[in-house]
Amino acid sequence: MQAILWFIAFGLMTQACNKRPEQIGSSIQPDKDLINLFYVDTLSIVAYSFLEDSVRTDEPERILLGSMKDPVFGTTVAGFYSQVRLSTSTHDFGANPMLDSLVLQLAYAGYYGDTTTQQTIRVHELQDDIFLDSAYYSTSVKNYSVTDFASYTYNPRPKTRFPWEGDTLSPLIRMRLSDISPDLGNKLLSATTDDLSTNEKFVAFFKGLFITVDQVNHGGAIVYYNLPVNLSRMTIYYNNDEQDSLRYEFFISGSEARFNYFDHLGYQDADPEFKSQVIDGDTTLGNNILYLQSMGGVKSRLRFPGLVQLRDQVDGKLVVNEAKIIFSGLSIDTMLYFVPPQLAIVKSNGDGTYSILSDQLEGDTYYGGTYLSSRNEYQFRLTRYVQDMILKGEDKVDHGLFVSIIGASARANRWIYNGIQPENDTLKPLRLLINYSVVKD
Repeated sequence: MQAILWFIAFGLMTQACNKRPEQIGSSIQPDKDLINLFYVDTLSIVAYSFLEDSVRTDEPERILLGSMKDPVFGTTVAGFYSQVRLSTSTHDFGANPMLDSLVLQLAYAGYYGDTTTQQTIRVHELQDDIFLDSAYYSTSVKNYSVTDFASYTYNPRPKTRFPWEGDTLSPLIRMRLSDISPDLGNKLLSATTDDLSTNEKFVAFFKGLFITVDQVNHGGAIVYYNLPVNLSRMTIYYNNDEQDSLRYEFFISGSEARFNYFDHLGYQDADPEFKSQVIDGDTTLGNNILYLQSMGGVKSRLRFPGLVQLRDQVDGKLVVNEAKIIFSGLSIDTMLYFVPPQLAIVKSNGDGTYSILSDQLEGDTYYGGTYLSSRNEYQFRLTRYVQDMILKGEDKVDHGLFVSIIGASARANRWIYNGIQPENDTLKPLRLLINYSVVKD
């Protein structure tokens, strides 16, 4: 009889996971002497934030470039490496080509931070090969030339259309790469017809560019650029013995290797409380405040020792109808440092790898993770995960969950949120809400 009751209750629990929250438990009471309904939101949670090792950044949907000095996270610099490609094959620069100018143009795709702060872009020739089929990470570095061909100081204007020859183009920047030194332009003009015959031969001749910025002393922004569009290009202007006013375009497309490099400068100028928790490893500070940062920055870890305690306290079999975790944010200048649109939670395997939660397989509508602006919070349903942890109990090693920002390699967002016992926002702690039933033995 006991086995039959447990099977029925567990099957009903599975159905309840797909119901609206207000319906949870409404259909799992065949006999009130056998099943009771309960609710708890005060289980013990261990939570803290720590440094991300790195994130994979090759061939991202958009490239990040810029520097930002965040009052909590400190200074970050984003640069990138990229090949460029021929716009046409078998080009010939003609007899005795002479350089007029070399111009790099990048199309904006957005930004994060304060764009009123001036920034200085540096452009170098890449000296190492990079490959489209290789994996590159936010900490990967390659050799590049000493010469900076740009030294281009500007204020990012990612929403301002660009005037050009009596017309206006989508927002972009243009910088000359020949004013400081003509070496790069002259090298390109020295390419033989064989060097220019295919893209494979051209990237062997010219490996690409490394583009970075100087770190800012205040404010600043990480600017997003869309490289695989025709507006992002390098143009060489030249003349030869036959003609004047010639030009040739080099493009960056989805077929070229490129990856971002992120440097958080060791978080040396970050907030002291942040450094104590994230850098020095004082995990108890996670009780008050927690942090997330993209660009290979910071993620959080959660464990739930209270689940086994809950199981041991009940008289009977515990069936989870719904488990929901809620992250509530601190209101710290979210107009400038706007929040990430979506977070991710994965299960740690204890060996440096992780697994997708079975709850996520139900889809985002059920699972959650999207920012709720009216509440300044994120919610996830973890019903199956919590049930699994309770069923296996002490036989299950709790390696915990990792919380991070989705798209961390292609966005610069960060987020600060409450721990389980926040000092200032006591009404909105990090909490796990569980609706459960107890099947009597």
